[in-house]
Amino acid sequence: MAQYQLGRRRLLQASALAFAAAAAPWIASTASAARLVDEDGYDLWLRYPLVSDADRLEQYRRSLTSIARHGDGPVLANAEAELRRAIEGLTGHTPADVRASKAAIVVGRVQDSAVLRSSVDEDRDFRLREQGFVITSVGARNGRRRIFVIGHTERGVLSGVFHLIRLLQLHTPLSKVSTRQNPAVGLRMMNHWDNRSGSIERGYAGTTIFGWDDLPVISDRHVDYARAMASIGINASVINNVNADADFITSGMLDKLAPLAALFHSWGISLWLSVDYASPLVLTTDDEDPIATADPADPRVRQWWSAKAGEIFSKLDGFGGFLVKANSEGRPGPLDYGRTHAEGANMLAKAVRPHGGKIVWRSFVHEDFSDWAEYQYRTFAPLDGDFDDNVILQTKYGPIDFQVREPVHPLFGRMRRTHQMVELQLTQEYTGHAMHTCYLAPMWREVLSFPTQGPVSGPTVAEILAEGSLRKPCTGIAGVSNFGNDHDWTGYQLGAANTYAFGRMCWDTDTDPRDLAEEWVRMTFGTDAKVTRAVVDILASSRETYEAYSSPLGLGYFTNPGGDHFEPNPRATLFQSHHTTAEGTGFDRTAATGSGFAGQYPKAWQDVYESPDTCPDELLLFMHWVRYDHRLRSGSTVIQHIYDTHFQGVEEAHRFLLAWRALAGRVDGQRHADIEAAFTAQLEHARLWRDVVVGFYFDYSRRVDERRSWFQVALGGRRVLLGGRANLLP
Repeated sequence: MAQYQLGRRRLLQASALAFAAAAAPWIASTASAARLVDEDGYDLWLRYPLVSDADRLEQYRRSLTSIARHGDGPVLANAEAELRRAIEGLTGHTPADVRASKAAIVVGRVQDSAVLRSSVDEDRDFRLREQGFVITSVGARNGRRRIFVIGHTERGVLSGVFHLIRLLQLHTPLSKVSTRQNPAVGLRMMNHWDNRSGSIERGYAGTTIFGWDDLPVISDRHVDYARAMASIGINASVINNVNADADFITSGMLDKLAPLAALFHSWGISLWLSVDYASPLVLTTDDEDPIATADPADPRVRQWWSAKAGEIFSKLDGFGGFLVKANSEGRPGPLDYGRTHAEGANMLAKAVRPHGGKIVWRSFVHEDFSDWAEYQYRTFAPLDGDFDDNVILQTKYGPIDFQVREPVHPLFGRMRRTHQMVELQLTQEYTGHAMHTCYLAPMWREVLSFPTQGPVSGPTVAEILAEGSLRKPCTGIAGVSNFGNDHDWTGYQLGAANTYAFGRMCWDTDTDPRDLAEEWVRMTFGTDAKVTRAVVDILASSRETYEAYSSPLGLGYFTNPGGDHFEPNPRATLFQSHHTTAEGTGFDRTAATGSGFAGQYPKAWQDVYESPDTCPDELLLFMHWVRYDHRLRSGSTVIQHIYDTHFQGVEEAHRFLLAWRALAGRVDGQRHADIEAAFTAQLEHARLWRDVVVGFYFDYSRRVDERRSWFQVALGGRRVLLGGRANLLP
C-alpha cells in the first residue's frame, strides 16, 4: 500500500511538473516569476534570501555590519556561525569580526562580558531560566543600532540568536527586536520512531535521516537536522522507535552514535534513546552466566542497568535518558513479573540518576480495544506519587490514538504528584499521512489550553507542564516526528508547517496557531502578501476540513485498522470505535450506562460529558450512542450532519486546490507543481472518504439526504456517489 501511494503521488507530481513546463512561457512573462528560483523544500524555514523590501534592506545593511561573540565552546560557535550565515544571506554583506566595544551585534553569556552586563536590567533580565534570553536593541547617534543577544547559558544565547534571525527573516524593524523570553516548558522533545533497519514506523517521508550504517560519519543532513530543531527550540531528540531494538544500546552501536550525540550537544540538543525493557535478558544470552529475567526487583537486573547507564553517559555527550514503552502492544515490562509501572520506571530512574539522567515512561497501555480509553486511567491513576522525581509520565493528548478529535486525557487532571509530558503527533498517522494538508497546531492549542478540573477550573494542561520549567526540566511536550529522508523532509511541502509550529508552541504554549502559520509561510515562501494570506487561510481551516470528510462528531478511528491507518473503513472498526446500527451510532462511554470513561474526569467535566444535552457536539459520538434523528445545537439531525459535512469537506478540499493554483507565478515553479500535486491527491482521497462514510451510514440508516440527491455505483473496484441536485464531484 505504501509503495502504491508513493507511486501514485510521484505520478501526480510528474503531471503537475508537465503542466508547469507547458505554462512556463506565460509564467516567465510575469515580473514576479522572473525573480523566482526553483526550490525543493530542503531548506525548510531556514531560508535566508536577500531582503526584498528596499528600505528594510538598507536599514539592515547600515546596522548589521559586525558581530562579536563572548564565550567559547561549540554551542556559542554554532550560534555565531548561524547568525553570520543569516545576515550574509539577508543583506548580501559579510559582517565583520570586531571587538565587542565596537560591534553592531554582541552575543554571549551575561557573566562573560561587562559589555553584556551593562546592556541589561539586572533585576528583570537576570531572572532568565535555562535557555531563556534577552535581545536588546539600542539606538546610536549615527542612526545605526546596536543589538545585544544575552543568556545565562549557552543554550539561552543560541535560542536568542535564532529568535533574532527569525525577526530578521520577517523583516522586523531593528527598533522592534527587543524582547525577553523564557520557554514555557522545560523539556521540548522530538520522538523519532526510526528502526534499526532504517524504516520508520508511521513514517510517510521515506526512511531514517540518521543513516545508522554510515555512522560514525556525520553528514550535512545530520547538521541541518540539528540546526532545524535548535531553530524552533527543541532541546531533546529520541532517535529510535519506542518499539525499541535492544541493539541501540550495545557497545558497538554506542560508539557509532557518539559523534551524533556530540553534534546534537553542540546545538543545545540532548540525544535520548528508547530502550527495550527486556534488554538485560536479550543482550546477555551469549554470556557464560546470562541474565534470565528483566524483573526490576532482581539485583542482577538492577546492576546491569546501572553499568549500562554508566557506559552510555560516558560515551554520549549530553545524553538525556531513556524513553520506555512497556507492557503495551506486546512490549515487555514490569507487569510481566508482577511489578507495577512505577516499580519498573523507578528501577531505571535509579540507574540514570547518578548521571543526571531521566526516564520518560509512556502511559499508552491497553489490554484490548473494548476499554482502551479507560484502561490507561485505571492503570496509572492509583500510582500517582509513586514515581521517582526523575521519572516523567508521557501521556497522549487523548485516550485513544492520535485521532483528529478526542477529549483531552483525564490523566492530566489526576496525576498531580507526578511529572508529566503530553505526547502529540506530527507524523499524520490518522490525519492523512503525507497526502492531506492538515495543520495540527489549532488542535494542540485546544489541548494545551484545556482546564483540567472543569470548564472554567484550572490548571490547564499547559500550566501543569510549565511547572517543571522552573527547575531542571522535569515536565514537557513530546512530538512524534514527521521527518524522513525525502528531500523536503516531511513528504509533502506543507507538512513542515506542523514541525515548525510544534517547536514554537513548545516554547510559547499561549501563541496563536494562525500567527505561527503566518511566520512559517513568510519564512518558507517569502513576503508576498497574497501567498501568505492564501496559504495561511488553507492551513488555518485544514484540520476542520479533514475532520469534516473523515470523522463525524468526534467518533474517530474510521481508518483501516489493519496496518496503514489511511484508507477509510468504518465497517472494520465496528465495536472497536463505534456501535453503528440501523437506529443510531456512536459509543456510549458514560458512567451511567456505558464504559465509564466520562466518570474518570473531575465532577465538573463529568457533568458536561455525561449527558448528550450538555456534551459538546464535536465530542457527542465519542461519549454517546444516539439515534440518527438526535438534534444537534445547530438544529441538524446527526445523520444529516454526517451527510452535510462530508460533502462540505470535499468542497473545501477543492477550494484548497483552486486557491493554490491561483498562486502560479508567485511561488517558484518546482514547489508550486509539487504542492498542486499534493492538493490534487488530497481532493481525490477526500472524495473516497466521502463516498465510503456517507455510503456506510446510508446502508445502515436508510435515511435519505434532505439536501441533495445521489446514488451509489460500483466504479473501479469501489462504490462512489453520483447524483443530481448537488455537484458531487467538484
